[in-house]
Amino acid sequence: MNAAIWAHPWDIIDEGSEAVAERLLDIGITEVNLATTMHSVQTLNPHNPERKTFFADASAYFQPDESRYGELVPDVNETMGDADWLAEIANGLETTPVSLNSWTVPFHSSKQGRRHPQTTLENPFGDSLVWGLCPSNPDVREYGTALVAELADRGDVDGIEMELADFQYGTGYGWHHQEFFTRLGGLGEFLFGLCFCEHCQANAREAGIDVETARESARNGLEMRFEGGISHRTDVAGWLAEHPSLARYVGTRKAVVTDLFDEFAEQMGALPFGYYLKMGGLGDDRMGVEHSWKHGLDLDALSEPLDYVTVLAYHSDPTVVRDDVRTARSLIDVPVNVGLLAGHPIVDSRASLVAQAEAAAEAGAEKLSFYGYGVVPERNIEWIRAAIDAAARI
Repeated sequence: MNAAIWAHPWDIIDEGSEAVAERLLDIGITEVNLATTMHSVQTLNPHNPERKTFFADASAYFQPDESRYGELVPDVNETMGDADWLAEIANGLETTPVSLNSWTVPFHSSKQGRRHPQTTLENPFGDSLVWGLCPSNPDVREYGTALVAELADRGDVDGIEMELADFQYGTGYGWHHQEFFTRLGGLGEFLFGLCFCEHCQANAREAGIDVETARESARNGLEMRFEGGISHRTDVAGWLAEHPSLARYVGTRKAVVTDLFDEFAEQMGALPFGYYLKMGGLGDDRMGVEHSWKHGLDLDALSEPLDYVTVLAYHSDPTVVRDDVRTARSLIDVPVNVGLLAGHPIVDSRASLVAQAEAAAEAGAEKLSFYGYGVVPERNIEWIRAAIDAAARI
C-alpha cells in the first residue's frame, strides 16, 4: 500500500530534504504532502534540530508571481523572508524517489480575512468570519484559481491536494482563544457559519429563493439555541426540512463549489487533483463524511473534477475510521485514501495506530497519509512504520 506524510516546510528545511527523504523511505513512505499555503498555526516540533516550536500567520511558503493575482495575493511567510521553501524542498527531493504534493489551504486565512473583510463568510447576523474566505465571492474565486495555476505552472510538485476550498464550517476549527460558553451543537455550529454575504444571497435570489425568510430562519434557530429553546442534539437535516426556504438556500452552495472545482481542475492540467474530506464535531456532535454537504460539497458531482479524495479520519476508534472510508467510497466515484493522525490526542500507542491503519485498509483505502512528519515524536515515526507494514498485509 502506498503511504504519504504531511509536513510543514520548516521541518524539512531544518533537517534537510535529502536526510528527510532517506528517513521516510526507510519507514515505507514515498510521498510528502507539503504545506504550500496554510492557515495560522503554532506547531510543536519534537525532533526538529533547530527549533521546537514555530509560529506562523496564515501564509504561503513560496514566492508568488503577484502579477497573476487580483485583489487577493498570497501572503509570504515572514520567517521564510526572501527564500522560497517550496523550491528548495522540491530541488532537494528531485534526486530521491520521494514525490512531492502541494498541500494547499486557500480559503482558511485569517490574515486575508482581516485585510479583506469584504471577501469573508458573513454569518446570519452580518458578522464577518475573518477566518474564512467565501467561495461565492468573485475575488476569492479569482485568487483560488490563480493560486492553483501558479502551483501547477511552477513545476515543483507532482500533484495538488486541497483542503477547505469550500464553505468551511461553523466556528472555523478554532480561532485563537475562543470564548464560546454556549454549547452550539451540530445545528448551532452549522447555522453560525452559514454565509449570507451579498454574493451568496445573489446566487440564492437567482434561484428564486426567499433570502430574507431563509436568513430569519437561521437567526431564529441560533437565538433559540443560545437560550436553550432547541436541543444541541437537534438534527440539522431534519430541522432544515421544517424551514424550506433555508434548506433551498443551503442547497445553492453545492453548485458554487462544484463549478469552482471544475475551474481548479482545468488550471491543474495533467496534475492529479486531490481533496481532503474534513468534518468537525466531537462526541455526540461528531460528524462523518456523509455530512460533507454542510461544506457545500456535492460528492457525486465532484467525482468529475477530482482524481481522488482523502478522508481525514482522525478518530481513536478504528471502527469509526473504517466507517468513514466505507461511507466515502459509497458517495464518490474516485479512489478514496485515508488520513490518520499519528499522535496525541488520537493515538497513544503503536497498537492503536496499527489498528487504525488495518481498519482503513480493510475498508478499501488505497493510500495511507499520516499527520505529520515534524509534529510527532521520534517514537511515533516508528509507529508509522509498523502501521504501514500492518496495512500492507491486509
